[in-house]
Amino acid sequence: MPADSKAHQILKFMVESKLMALEQGREEQLFFERPKLLVAVEGKLRADALDPARWLTNGLLEQFLDSRKVSLLARLRNAGLKHRPVIGSNDSKGGKGIQRTYWLDVEAIPPDELGEQVLDFERIEYRRTEAGEVKPSWLLRMVFSNGELKNRSGRGLSLLILVLLGMAFWGLYLLAGFWRVSGLSEPITLRQLIEIAFIALCSWFVWKNFFRPWIELVDHRVVKAPQTMLAFGEDEAEIEMHCDSAKNQWTRFVRFTGDCPLCSGRVLLMPGKPEHSLPLVGRCSESPHAHVFSFDRTRLSGVYVGPRSE
Repeated sequence: MPADSKAHQILKFMVESKLMALEQGREEQLFFERPKLLVAVEGKLRADALDPARWLTNGLLEQFLDSRKVSLLARLRNAGLKHRPVIGSNDSKGGKGIQRTYWLDVEAIPPDELGEQVLDFERIEYRRTEAGEVKPSWLLRMVFSNGELKNRSGRGLSLLILVLLGMAFWGLYLLAGFWRVSGLSEPITLRQLIEIAFIALCSWFVWKNFFRPWIELVDHRVVKAPQTMLAFGEDEAEIEMHCDSAKNQWTRFVRFTGDCPLCSGRVLLMPGKPEHSLPLVGRCSESPHAHVFSFDRTRLSGVYVGPRSE
């Protein structure tokens, strides 16, 4: 299944090269070094400016296959196959004159996985990351220990005070800005209009990225975490409020993902609007408006809610 990612392009080149060799009657193992893969995917001109080791990091191809394991196993079972594709590689970490080498291989599917039920293309299963996998921003890291905090604790109280004080200062900033504008007796100039627009834009940004998520979290239990609350380079994630077995409430940074049963793409939680009234839905990264699923955080499952074909 096509995917707009580097890993998919690399695997596609390796598979096409293997198929071409088989058509020519060559059945020997094909080995691919990083520079060869880089040139094949990016082209000669761009490859000269890139470092192969940084371009193809260790584990990238293996993670891509693993993210599609559920739907891939279903297709293999439907085809009556008992082996699945894997990526082979040597132990070299790269370096001057030494390049990591990759090749295509297969392994037997474990009997317990081989006997699983066929994948329901109308349903999806989600996965939740473990505590600490999603890193909040450096400021929130002082409050969230290992990516989570107990609501009724000193750190929980600190977060509440921080949010309330921030909203108070934000409100005073708004009042001061609009009070200044309302007190003008002469006609409003272009500069003053720009100032008003700037105040409104800053207010919207602050509200959306710093205050609204905490307010919505109380009712929704799961909300999207703004990038301003995540560590630099961190992937999209969520903030979840939950209760443990002792009925203590916790707030944590997590990431919910799934494998699209329709195309094997990666499913992430996204806002349901404008097509759906649900606050959050699972959208496939390969077809975000067609492959859409509901999200049940307690059962970690969902059903297809995308457009129906006639």
